[in-house]
Amino acid sequence: MEYVIEEVASRNGLATLKLNGLFLHSKYDPKIEAQRIAEKKYKAHHTHIIFGYGLGYIVDELLEIIKEEHILIIDPLIEKKQIQLQKKHEKHKKIVYWEPCQPNTLAYTIADIADGLELKINVICGINYEHLFQKEYHEILRYLRDFQNKTQINKNTVVFFAKQWQKNLTKNLLNIVNDESLSVLQNRFDLPVVIASGGPSLTKQLSLLKEIEKHVIIIAAGSTINSLLAAGIEPDFVVSIDGGEPNYNHFKDLKCKNTRLIYSTFNHYGIRDVFTKRAYVFAALKQGSIVNYLNKNIAKNLPMVVGGGTVAHFAYSIAHLFNSGPVTMIGQDLAYTNNQTHANNNKHTQKVEKLEELNIDLITTEGYYGEEVLTSKSFHSMKMTFEEIVRFHKPEVPTFNSTEGGIKIKGLEQLSFKEFAERYVDFKKIKNLSILDETIDQKNSQVIIKQVFETELDRISKLKRFLQEALDTLKRNSSTNHFDKNTLKKLDKIDKKIAKLSKEVLIHFLIEPITIEVETCFLEQQNETKKDAFKRIYNQSRVLYERLMKALDTSNENIVEILQQLKDEREKNNE
Repeated sequence: MEYVIEEVASRNGLATLKLNGLFLHSKYDPKIEAQRIAEKKYKAHHTHIIFGYGLGYIVDELLEIIKEEHILIIDPLIEKKQIQLQKKHEKHKKIVYWEPCQPNTLAYTIADIADGLELKINVICGINYEHLFQKEYHEILRYLRDFQNKTQINKNTVVFFAKQWQKNLTKNLLNIVNDESLSVLQNRFDLPVVIASGGPSLTKQLSLLKEIEKHVIIIAAGSTINSLLAAGIEPDFVVSIDGGEPNYNHFKDLKCKNTRLIYSTFNHYGIRDVFTKRAYVFAALKQGSIVNYLNKNIAKNLPMVVGGGTVAHFAYSIAHLFNSGPVTMIGQDLAYTNNQTHANNNKHTQKVEKLEELNIDLITTEGYYGEEVLTSKSFHSMKMTFEEIVRFHKPEVPTFNSTEGGIKIKGLEQLSFKEFAERYVDFKKIKNLSILDETIDQKNSQVIIKQVFETELDRISKLKRFLQEALDTLKRNSSTNHFDKNTLKKLDKIDKKIAKLSKEVLIHFLIEPITIEVETCFLEQQNETKKDAFKRIYNQSRVLYERLMKALDTSNENIVEILQQLKDEREKNNE
């Protein structure tokens, strides 16, 4: 579509714009119009997305109202170089301009400026932009819907699994001491890599995978290992990240001679015992506190792997860490191909006559072959994560999606599995992973962990004393509408001690839900009085200290349980 834009004077003399005959601002008074829009549309603690910048009147008026919030500008006319962002807005610290060609995705940009409030997004559409750029506007709205679904799912997951993940991390230390860091597998192979996920389309690819299994590295994404074993294919590696009991049930009865486990620090602690071969450990991105703790306390330096809400994300990143050869994915449907939930022989496989029987919210998206397919909000969230990983972490080796079903993952070249095999598999090359079985010195994990955890209990005890001191200081505050100087001075001193010592204890997963609650539940209210502000900050501080105290109690219980387990084992061995 061709756009004809012209700048004309409004009746009060201010400039306004016309695009294809439609005004982008009031033809009477653009400033008054913008004031009304800003006052009506402004929402406290939200990221304000302006779709349709025009001459910037709405942005000017929002700047008069906002406090800590940011304004994000999207405008197809700026992308087309037909209008420009004003210099004063271009340099303003509260304003961000985004367009699709930028390296950072819209989701990443929002997360960067939202201060933990990614779920609070307020879209303000400029006058007539929804008519002139209907397709672009609806695409943005759909993208934001999907982004918020993904964010909500991730936050719910963090809160729901916090205690289980913390317990897994604590118990996994007994194995992590002797297992290898995943980083030792970097650049160790020179074969194509096939990542097998558990989508319905995997079933049709298994016969070809069986033909080429001796000539490729096979990575199973989590419970997909069951479908592979049922087809007589034992993968070289299985990646596992899920900390829940249902995930353990997928593994507990497996009989694997050659598969090597690659696991996250928060993977269910029971899964490691299923595998007899050497295992490899990694941390997820943004788990620097865990990496630092392990490095300092047991001299284990783990790589932080880019992932997301599903094990397949981590398997994808791990395949590229190998830096072996061309990589392809099979079974990555992220949809209900043939009305199935999983590939055959997966313990969760269901086949239904109608997808509505699954009793989930279904949405439509582009399929692998360009058709429309139905998928779930959680699957669509996983698709978004894949696309972000592909965009931000450009692979150094040819990478493909050979699922041949399900949904389309933008950024990945589609190649049939048959063509991948014909193009990249060398049948003269037979894989030999025996080099990974070289013996290494096993450390006395029980002695090391006993020493680490006894020190940990001392630190937890100190931290709890500091937290109790902080709570007592809050209670002694003399005023009911402000903090007195003595209270602020004492709390500042205690907070510094807490911040310093907190870095020395292993409570990473228990901290995240606390952070989410404190960030979202104690936001400043409009027209807040000084007394209201005091109550809000007082309660925020109290909840923070009390929740940290409970987190430390949970960590203490986990450690005491393991120390008792180690004691029982020593006594049993001495009988």
